[in-house]
Amino acid sequence: MVSHPFLLRSALLHYYVVIASLFFISLSSWTVEACTRENSSCVQVQVNNVKNIPLENMVVYLEPLAAQVLPQQSETVNISQHSKSFIPYISVSQSTAKVSFENKDDITHHIYSADSENKFSFKIRAGKTDSTTQFNHAAEIAMGCNIHDWMSGYLLVVDTPYFAKTDAQGIASFTMKELGKYRVVVWHPQLRTENNRIFKEKNLSTDDTITFTLTKNMDDIPSQKSDDDFDFLSDY
Repeated sequence: MVSHPFLLRSALLHYYVVIASLFFISLSSWTVEACTRENSSCVQVQVNNVKNIPLENMVVYLEPLAAQVLPQQSETVNISQHSKSFIPYISVSQSTAKVSFENKDDITHHIYSADSENKFSFKIRAGKTDSTTQFNHAAEIAMGCNIHDWMSGYLLVVDTPYFAKTDAQGIASFTMKELGKYRVVVWHPQLRTENNRIFKEKNLSTDDTITFTLTKNMDDIPSQKSDDDFDFLSDY
């Protein structure tokens, strides 16, 4: 039995922390369960390769086709340069959101895109964040580094808040505020299809699951390393 006031307070604090943690875990689990089983506005997209094996990190987005009123994303999308690579290799942003580039390396990077309508080019010193940018229309933007030419990454800008990457089970989940007719698009820069996309037009309804199975193997992601590694440590 706890009798000392300090020990009693400590015991009570520990008890409440445990209860709060259990509640949080239960709430998080309930949220996932609600999206996958009970929420009438939950839509899932399954993406498999030619051997029917789930594919991870495939971009899935839903384009409205029936004048649905969609929410606007206001969060900033962060793209890092780390270990002389773009992290993540693929980023996705709604056209209303800002994009920020952060150099987590101890060297300078010179980030650029040659996209005709979304050109940018700027240096980012070690440990700095630079050029918070907003892209006003949908685009597929390939990125590189003028210093480390093996670095490559992609930013996909979409005109919808409904976008996600598939998980290890090849599933992308969406909690929809408005159902109806959508174009369901799967995109990846290594897809061997027109514009690196495949899509289906669907009237989305309660507990919908849409499955895509590729008919061609994907290209390999380019190596993000070089045998001729070098760094700019000067005032480049």
